[in-house]
Amino acid sequence: MKEYIKMSATKALNKRTEFSLLSGQIPIYILNKLPSQIDFNNIIKVLEQNIPAAFINMIEGIYVGEFDELKNRAIQAMYKDGVIYLSSFKEMPDVVDEIIIKDICHELGHAVEDSMGYEIYGDGKIEHEYNGKKQKLFSLLAHAGYHFAKEILFEPRLTDSLDQLLYKEIGYDKLSLISLGLFTTPYSITTLREYFANGMEDYLLGDSNHLKKISPVLYNKLDDLYHKINY
Repeated sequence: MKEYIKMSATKALNKRTEFSLLSGQIPIYILNKLPSQIDFNNIIKVLEQNIPAAFINMIEGIYVGEFDELKNRAIQAMYKDGVIYLSSFKEMPDVVDEIIIKDICHELGHAVEDSMGYEIYGDGKIEHEYNGKKQKLFSLLAHAGYHFAKEILFEPRLTDSLDQLLYKEIGYDKLSLISLGLFTTPYSITTLREYFANGMEDYLLGDSNHLKKISPVLYNKLDDLYHKINY
C-alpha cells in the first residue's frame, strides 16, 4: 500500500503545471504538456544541486510551451527580458531530462552575462581566446577545402551567412571533427556569447576538466565567478 501511495503521489507531481526553483523564489510555468517521460522534479533537483543559487536568482522565471519565436528560429530555448523560454519538445518525443537541464543551464549563462557582462568581458581575455580559436579554425577549414570570406566567420552575431556556412554548408557533424580540441561544441563557435554560455554549461554540468584543457581562459573566468558568487 505504501508503494502504491508513493507511486500515485509521484504521478500527481509529474502532472503539475507549476513548479519552482529555490523553494518558490523562481516560478516555472508549464503552458504546454511535456513528453510523459520528463520528470521536472528531477530537473529542478539537478539544477539546484549544480548551479549556485545566486546564478539562478538572475532570472525571473521559466516558461515551457509552444512559442512562435522558438519555432521561427528553430531553437529549443532562449533567454529574453529576464525569462527563460523553453520548448515543450513536441517535435522531440524522445527528449530526456538531461537535454532540458543543459538547455536551462545554457540560458542561465546568458542571464549571467546580462548581470555580470563587464566582469566577464571587461578585460578582453575571453574574447582574445575566442578569436584566436577562430583564427585556427579558419586555417583548418581552408585546409579541409572550405573557402569563404574570413569576415563571415568573425561576425559578432549569428548572421544568415554564418549560419549558412556552419550549419548548412559544412554541417555540425563535420565541424565537430574539424574543431576538435578547439571548441567543446560546434554551436560554441557561432558567437562570443554562445562560447561563454556553452562554457558555463560544461563547467557546471559537463566535463569541466576538458573545458579547462581546451579553453583555459574561459574556464578560469568561470571558476572565478563561481567562487566569488558562492562565498
